[in-house]
Amino acid sequence: MPSTVGRIDPDYGIHVQESNPVRDCAYQACFRRNVGYEGRKLKMCAKCKNVRYCSNECQKAHWVEHKERCKPYQTVIDYTGWMKEHDWLLRWIATEALRVNTTDDILNKFVNVWATYSDRVPASMGDVPYPFFIIRAMVVSNDSMDGKTVIIPGISEKDFQESKEIRARGGCGRACFMFNFMEDPFNNPSNTTLICKSHQIDLTDPPVAGRTHSLGWQSLFSGIVNGKISLVDLSKRIGEHDALHNEDQDTKSLDDIIAGLNGIVNIGA
Repeated sequence: MPSTVGRIDPDYGIHVQESNPVRDCAYQACFRRNVGYEGRKLKMCAKCKNVRYCSNECQKAHWVEHKERCKPYQTVIDYTGWMKEHDWLLRWIATEALRVNTTDDILNKFVNVWATYSDRVPASMGDVPYPFFIIRAMVVSNDSMDGKTVIIPGISEKDFQESKEIRARGGCGRACFMFNFMEDPFNNPSNTTLICKSHQIDLTDPPVAGRTHSLGWQSLFSGIVNGKISLVDLSKRIGEHDALHNEDQDTKSLDDIIAGLNGIVNIGA
């Protein structure tokens, strides 16, 4: 059995692998992680060959958490399919993060998302319903300090030019995302294995005059994807705010939803 970690993207045929697991005891409570392993040889798990242990005691203690992930990693990850399936969520994120109704941010900024895989999330953090786990998300400018356009793999100058063209036709513009998928940020932060995927969404509807934007989009985004916010509860909250679909809607409605969700789940935890 090869000692490799593999991630396959069926859309582009990308295969990233790491042949040498981190040389550290996988049991987080192992006291030797801080003092060193002098006189001990770290041995890989015989089944998955993806983690190491300094002793049989550590391996046994870690088994409760490791057993669900103890398998040869040759995982097919449909990155693009997941993004398309969650188009409804990403459209909302783009609208809020880039403040398309009140600013021109969509013309020169993009949403930068750092994520990892659900099978890399420690069991203590609970179940993750989707293949990915959001670590953080932020809005990043496409301009450098000297005003020149920054070249970002997967996001081209053409995207921002077409965003301006959509705006000229009366729409909001083209929203650009950059997803950065990290292999093992919790247990092995030094692992630099990274897959970057861009995603674009054309927002062709006109901006909504007088509409304010929520400041809680990051919490809602990570809360839904990471399984901390129930979609059932979210649907109920949205259902309670049907005014969102009326022309004379209350501009604070979306912020009310965020506030209501804070009552369901401690988003900031």
